Amino acid sequence: MVERSARPAVLAAGWRSRPGVVRVAAVLLGLFGVLLALVEAEQGDLDAAEVVTALVLVAAAVSLIWAGRLGYWIGLAAASLVAMLLLVVLARRPGVAGAVVTAVCALPLVLLAVPAARRPRPTTRPAPSSAALERPPGWTRSSTGGWGQFVLLVSISGLLSVGGLVLALTGQGADRGAGATTALFFLACLLVAPLVAPGRRRGQLRLETLRVGNRHERGVVVPYSGLRTGVLLVATACLALAMVGFVVFAGAFADDPGESPWPVRLVGVVGVVFFGVGGFMVARRGWGRRWRVLLTPSAVVIVMGGARTVVPWAAIQQVRATEVTTYARGVRISEPLVGIDLSDPQAIQTGPLERLLLPLNRRLAADITLPIRTLDIDPPLLYEALCYYHRHPQARAELATQDGLARVQHGQLT
Repeated sequence: MVERSARPAVLAAGWRSRPGVVRVAAVLLGLFGVLLALVEAEQGDLDAAEVVTALVLVAAAVSLIWAGRLGYWIGLAAASLVAMLLLVVLARRPGVAGAVVTAVCALPLVLLAVPAARRPRPTTRPAPSSAALERPPGWTRSSTGGWGQFVLLVSISGLLSVGGLVLALTGQGADRGAGATTALFFLACLLVAPLVAPGRRRGQLRLETLRVGNRHERGVVVPYSGLRTGVLLVATACLALAMVGFVVFAGAFADDPGESPWPVRLVGVVGVVFFGVGGFMVARRGWGRRWRVLLTPSAVVIVMGGARTVVPWAAIQQVRATEVTTYARGVRISEPLVGIDLSDPQAIQTGPLERLLLPLNRRLAADITLPIRTLDIDPPLLYEALCYYHRHPQARAELATQDGLARVQHGQLT
């Protein structure tokens, strides 16, 4: 019984010990093997050669994760053979579709060739500090790791956006519009890929005095990145245009030629309203250049351009890490947020639109949500700072001084 209960833990430890790029390569090789068997079985052409090939690919995927250094070389050899065979087929039968398939199937080889794939991932976490705070449990960890998710998103989005562009340039009639719509949609995904990468953020905390209503508030400023917000707005504009394409060229996206285009058209209309109106409202607030969170002794002030929300510490019931999860064709998409639950929503000062959206925010995540993708500092630092000063009212006075700035900068929040 002890050995059986220990096996899942051992398997999980093996999965976590591999770099993100190796995890993505292993998943792709395993999928290629399963898809090969399923496609050949559906066509009735499954024979011993296809079965053996599928098993080899799946075995190579398993070896990559749980066979250590030897498994890495086994996976690299299998990925190289797949790429070579497809290049030979492409040379004999050139075409756009063949080039796209070859590029996708050569992706595991590219991932395993990067230097990061040969370095084992440390299994122990560093102690919390200003440089490395623990990720709050409310934010879901990607199964492929931060960099693995980034590489996977860049690879798939890049290939599909190029494929859509080729269709837009070479297709005819509605197919050209469908190609342009596909290219815009996956270009947006490509643009937001850097926002999911776990790289270090270079923003600087500082003390600032801000006029709030008829008084001045001094506190620690947590900045948002103007560049990250600008990239997000450009991606939102691409998505809005892609949604227009879903409305206009809905018939080209139907799975069956006789299928009604209205479901696709309805999705497009909702997307145009959501991305178009939402992007326009965000762009009016300064493209993120004047976005920041100010932690003062009396309140948390959320500044988005000219819009300001003042949340007294006494009105905060709890601070928690939360996320909004959506599903697109079975794929889970999670957007992490810092959530603030209010004990008295009427105690905050905010704009009419923000107050109108409070009930909706509460249903989705929390009364007030702070996005973290565009933060210019490490997101756990903002979360820990809010939690610390919510739990320690006697320490809030230092937020207007260098002592509070130093505490937050050095991550002394436990």
